[in-house]
Amino acid sequence: MTLKELRELTVNMLSAAGIEDSGFDTDCLFEDILNADKTDLVLRGDTEVPEPDADKLMLAVEKRCGGTPLQYILGEWEFFGRPFYVGEGVLIPRPDTEVLVEKVLEHFKAEGSGSPEICDLCSGSGCIAVTLKKELPDAAVHAVELSSEAMPYLTKNIFRHGADVKVLKGDVTDGRLLENFADPDDIGELRKIDCIVSNPPYITDKEMNELSREVRREPEAALRGGADGLKFYRVISCLWREILKDGGLIAFEIGFEQAEAVRDILEKSGYENISVYRDYAGRDRVITGIKKDG
Repeated sequence: MTLKELRELTVNMLSAAGIEDSGFDTDCLFEDILNADKTDLVLRGDTEVPEPDADKLMLAVEKRCGGTPLQYILGEWEFFGRPFYVGEGVLIPRPDTEVLVEKVLEHFKAEGSGSPEICDLCSGSGCIAVTLKKELPDAAVHAVELSSEAMPYLTKNIFRHGADVKVLKGDVTDGRLLENFADPDDIGELRKIDCIVSNPPYITDKEMNELSREVRREPEAALRGGADGLKFYRVISCLWREILKDGGLIAFEIGFEQAEAVRDILEKSGYENISVYRDYAGRDRVITGIKKDG
């Protein structure tokens, strides 16, 4: 089968399986598996594809038709201009989350602070923690993750990008994690850091039943945020406030209908100067607040 014929077959198979952008997915699979891009299709479209390569492509196409996310098949996905390893058991980085990173970076650049201490909660693949460390090289960055399935991706992505990020394995709702921030100069006290950032699970129980088949392949623990989707905002805003310095920044990714509810949680938990920012589609996606003094 020629390269051109194989592409037509792939597009048709993906379209028949209900893949919305079958052309895009095909291009990604061709580049990854056959090392062939659109230029190759023009210049050597009539070239016969070796049978082992065609078989490998068809196996990937069958997985995609069965609902496996494209990113899992490729084994990596781009975030903030950098590739990150992904696969079964870890949340796929999304462009909307780049807005969260942008707002944290803007905050510290406006402050003129190039060496903040930042804690990324529910870190997953580590795309937030690694990006913040690469963009703020003098920052001290911690990544907290509970999942044993996500942890290998987190550590591999830290190593891949040469990012000096400290990994803490544990449940962000467990106060014992705060012991990792003990003040060495003041026994029994916790040191204060500059920023808490998180893209926590925020899908409601009802919404979990309505997710697309691709999203349902991602880890439920990274998606489900309780009955109303707000569980982690409540816990993090209150519990982790203990290690956030007065005037420190808290920044969350949120569901596009959660802005007012999370604003209320932040206000009641002792934060001010609360701001909501929209994603690239114009939907509320990020909320930030400043810890009040005292």
